[in-house]
Amino acid sequence: IATYVWIWTALMTIQWITAINIVEDWSQNSEQRLRFFATIEQVISPLTLIVQLFFTNLIIKKIGIKNILLSYGILFCIAFMMYGLIPSILSVGIVTVLLRVFEYGVNKPTRETIFSTFEKNDRYKSTVFIDTFISRFGDLSGSGFIAIGKLTSIAANSFPLIAIPIAGFLSILGIRISKSTESRDL
Repeated sequence: IATYVWIWTALMTIQWITAINIVEDWSQNSEQRLRFFATIEQVISPLTLIVQLFFTNLIIKKIGIKNILLSYGILFCIAFMMYGLIPSILSVGIVTVLLRVFEYGVNKPTRETIFSTFEKNDRYKSTVFIDTFISRFGDLSGSGFIAIGKLTSIAANSFPLIAIPIAGFLSILGIRISKSTESRDL
């Protein structure tokens, strides 16, 4: 689970940095960019609340842990293809809303369901470690990925395309997690 969180956090950081570059290309007006991101946040919060209140339990039961953990890598592959091939403000809006609502509304509760199979003390220690250290390490790794790309003079719109195999690996990790004895019985 720690590796899964590390990879998705790194991918989310790559997505975010790429999105910022696309938005900066779209508008040099900082006020306009701020309004754009504020609008996205105003869409994400109520959508996530609706998903969490009415659909999360249903999605986990109907789709299953395995398919949810698998689908995050697929969503990142689609997002990175959109950013690499169609870098537009519309792509940023769609991708950001989709990934964030999926993360907070479906994927995080799914991971918490897996944690619920641990003993109380193990659950506490592992969630604290993963939510603090591993997540921050994922942010650092994603930023490092972008920094290495810039140092090697790779075109900025190529970063998301280069990250697609990492997103595929995230799906593989999701399948491996779901095959564990504890989560298979959920």
